Amino acid sequence: MEPEAWVEVEGFGQLDEKMFVSRAVGRSMEPRIYDGDFLVFRSKPVGSRQGKIVLAQYQEIADPETGGSYTVKRYRSEKSFSPQGEWRHTKITLEPLNHEFRPIILEPEDEGAVQMIAEYLGTLGKTN
Repeated sequence: MEPEAWVEVEGFGQLDEKMFVSRAVGRSMEPRIYDGDFLVFRSKPVGSRQGKIVLAQYQEIADPETGGSYTVKRYRSEKSFSPQGEWRHTKITLEPLNHEFRPIILEPEDEGAVQMIAEYLGTLGKTN
């Protein structure tokens, strides 16, 4: 994906090549993130995503709120230990903060349908 424009970012410490800004669309993450907010993300985060807000990309399905191929939600997962000695996801839930919206629940058979793109770092503000 190529940059569309440049914005000034303050208050996020040392910036690096994995950081980018994207504009929020929709109300599912209110009251923390509002439609039109500029959001700062770090792509390909390391470590646990549990409880963090993430940017996810749909491969086959669409966001129920916007119909688009990207969504911003809080990440929750449940895991179990497999007979092969590995941890495996049994369920991933992408939770909206706004209770007017329903969570997106991914089961093991949905593997590959959604890719976690980036971790949310904060909000720059609104354009209006």
